[in-house]
Amino acid sequence: MKIALIGGTGNIGEGLAFRLRLAGFDVIIGSRSESKARLKAEYFNSLVERLGGEGNISGTINDEASRKADVCIITIPWRYAFETAERLRDKLAGKIVISPVVPMVVENGTFRYVPPKEGSAGLKLATILSRSKVVVAFNNIPARRFANPEEKFSWDVAVCGDDEMAKKTVMDIVSEIEGLRAFDAGGLENSPTVEAITPLLINLAKKNKTSELGIRFA
Repeated sequence: MKIALIGGTGNIGEGLAFRLRLAGFDVIIGSRSESKARLKAEYFNSLVERLGGEGNISGTINDEASRKADVCIITIPWRYAFETAERLRDKLAGKIVISPVVPMVVENGTFRYVPPKEGSAGLKLATILSRSKVVVAFNNIPARRFANPEEKFSWDVAVCGDDEMAKKTVMDIVSEIEGLRAFDAGGLENSPTVEAITPLLINLAKKNKTSELGIRFA
């Protein structure tokens, strides 16, 4: 299976790139800059090989990454995610599109969830990408810790989507990543709850002076 990281040169894409490859998936790094994407792909291939895997990560522009992939993950900061989805709408038609997007702002040092009028980033992307199968996942993963190859973790990932087969595919992808466990969180109507957990985790970590926090259901 080919998985494209749209905007995969930063944000949560850093961790997904090498961890998905170590799990056996073919990974495509997408970026607005082809040279930047290729440089990142080279870096992640070296990292994967250093960790005992086989590097098979390629880099290209977002349009080409979207076209080539079976599954696409929107790893762009939320302020740019929706316009990027609109631009790639035709290339993403018929594909599974994973949204880890969380709209939030900082006010007086506190992170606050600011969903669009549709109710969540996932619901807005589903409106934009009406010919795609949008699934919400990876929203509550602490990005910096996830991107650290030395980090060992045991986190749960809430997955929600309206297409049951697409949701199952995403849950299978999540479960192939060492240290992650997928949970079925129902349809996209539950995505506001899933997304809103992220600013809570950030605020808890700041208030209690801990490292970034993930979630675990027990």
